[in-house]
Amino acid sequence: MSAASDSPPVATTAISVDRAQANLTALVAALIVLTATIGVAVGLADAALAGTDRNPGERRAAVVATERLTAADSPVTRRENVVNESALEMLDAPRMVDLVPPLAGTAFVVRVGGATVVERGDPTGGVSFRRIVLVSAAAERTRTVDAADAVTLPRRTDQVRVEFVDADVETVRVNGRVVLHRPGGLRGIETVSVSRAETLTISFDANATGSVDVTSVPERTRKAILEVTVDA
Repeated sequence: MSAASDSPPVATTAISVDRAQANLTALVAALIVLTATIGVAVGLADAALAGTDRNPGERRAAVVATERLTAADSPVTRRENVVNESALEMLDAPRMVDLVPPLAGTAFVVRVGGATVVERGDPTGGVSFRRIVLVSAAAERTRTVDAADAVTLPRRTDQVRVEFVDADVETVRVNGRVVLHRPGGLRGIETVSVSRAETLTISFDANATGSVDVTSVPERTRKAILEVTVDA
């Protein structure tokens, strides 16, 4: 009876040892996988940091160039982040270097909407920086109107030019607000600043006679990617 009662504990001990060995093997395998994963992650992080720091001068020049080209006081913008299409056409390498001194001594290219605006050297590598901008184009539109009538202009013009060709006009109103007035009559050419967001109605005093040339400069915009690549 005593021999029979001693056998189960021996079997239970053997099973426990087998389970412990299996758990230890699984733990070792998990540690190996975890170590490999950490190694890969650290390697990728190091590579990313190395790529970021590889050409800090080129990156700085590219960032400064895009910021300067899109600033409100830039010679190629109408306002912040809205570049003037006609001003871009006048841009060349010397003007770019004057505008962005960090570009001195580098090869660079400026593209808007994929089209090259200005390029110097052969920037085949280097660092690129991009920004979404609006490209603005404006064209003058002149209408000759009878001073006894009112004329409605489209939105997106920030100024109106009025030329009193052969007219007797003392007052000019924009949307009912007096913007020009001279007793005895207005002469020559007058320019009035207006809101781009409003549809404009230009009218004259009730006793006005003759004809008036009214010129507006409506703006059209389109989205584009401004890209500057710098290769020192």
